[in-house]
Amino acid sequence: MDKMTQILVEFPFVLFLMFVVFRFMGNKELNQSTPIDFAFMVLMTSIGWDVTLNQDYPLWFTIVLFILLVATIYLFDWITTKSKKAEKMIIGEPLLLIEHGEIHKEALNKERMSEDELRALLRLKGFFVLEEVEQCYLEFNGDISVKQKQK
Repeated sequence: MDKMTQILVEFPFVLFLMFVVFRFMGNKELNQSTPIDFAFMVLMTSIGWDVTLNQDYPLWFTIVLFILLVATIYLFDWITTKSKKAEKMIIGEPLLLIEHGEIHKEALNKERMSEDELRALLRLKGFFVLEEVEQCYLEFNGDISVKQKQK
């Protein structure tokens, strides 16, 4: 089989395999992905692309790499569910950005986020007046959670 035909056969198969692996990993990966989940998804995509276009490796090699990658993902998930310390180190923890309507500038600096970016995220959550915010956390997935002040 010539290279072009091999690519045309293997590429759809690898895409299908990636789809199966992503579905096997569950909806958490898509809706609540952590930085480590994102890195694994990028790595899986890179492996699929490289092995398909680089004809130095047989197709079974891709399958073995995907299985190894999924096993590693499950190992990380298992470790982070068993150990709070590992979870904090691998996934991270929420960061308090606003308390009692006051912005914690040190927290913004730590995350390299400007006040304008924070205000834009607040507006997307329906908060247009900073004084209405009791607490605002930056979550591990990059989203914010906001608690409104009691009236």
